[in-house]
Amino acid sequence: MSSRLADFQAAARVALEAGNSPQIIFQHYRELVRPRDAKSWFSVAPGTDGKIVYLEAPKDGECASPAKAETAAEPSRAVAVAAV
Repeated sequence: MSSRLADFQAAARVALEAGNSPQIIFQHYRELVRPRDAKSWFSVAPGTDGKIVYLEAPKDGECASPAKAETAAEPSRAVAVAAV
């Protein structure tokens, strides 16, 4: 929440997203992160080095299983996970 508040500078908007009150957001999360650090945090994206593993997103009622790691047939149902 600290990064979100630093990025948007709008406690009411962040409170709505967090399901909390603007007073709580302002009281507990204000001025903990500098705006430039928040922008940097939210600009993190996967690299292009091919170290991304695509897992098929579970269908309604299914549990996720690491054994199903593969390239998803339906890209809209894919979840990207960075390989370590």
